[in-house]
Amino acid sequence: MVSAKKTVILLCVAALSSGCGAVKQSARPPSAITASGGGNAPDSAAAGDRESFRPPSAMNVSVVNSTRASLMQAYREWKGTPYRLGGASESGVDCSMFINIVFADYFDMDLPTNTRTQLNVGEGVRRTAVRTGDLIFFRTGRNRLHVGIMVDREEFLHASTSRGVTISELSREYWANRYLAARRVL
Repeated sequence: MVSAKKTVILLCVAALSSGCGAVKQSARPPSAITASGGGNAPDSAAAGDRESFRPPSAMNVSVVNSTRASLMQAYREWKGTPYRLGGASESGVDCSMFINIVFADYFDMDLPTNTRTQLNVGEGVRRTAVRTGDLIFFRTGRNRLHVGIMVDREEFLHASTSRGVTISELSREYWANRYLAARRVL
């Protein structure tokens, strides 16, 4: 698992250091876009990815099921835990710390504890391509962000300010209107 952590860290550092202006928008059709869902990787970097790309329908079902099972276990253990800004325990937790705890405890990954920083981790994913385990971000106020984890293509697990740790539907008007981005870290 240590080498997997190093790989994720190296990929994050490489992605952050490339900067938005350093990447040319891809002219490839959607079917040729890499598994990251971003579609804006330089052609030379994406060429090696095409061989390993599998569309979501051909994903390894056992990996998706395992990820979903882990997320549902986290939900059972944390369900109803109240929201508390800056909280990091079952007596109260905020959304970004909840994400950090779930990824540390269930996927052996060390994610940032701040939503704005989490927004820069992993690879960007189109809204229509989200899958189990993807981080999903919302703009809930002028300067406020919220984060959750997709448990399937329609629902996400998060620490809600009104309901505590819960599962919500991405298609609900409240969340649909506040959608900001999705990131793939698994």
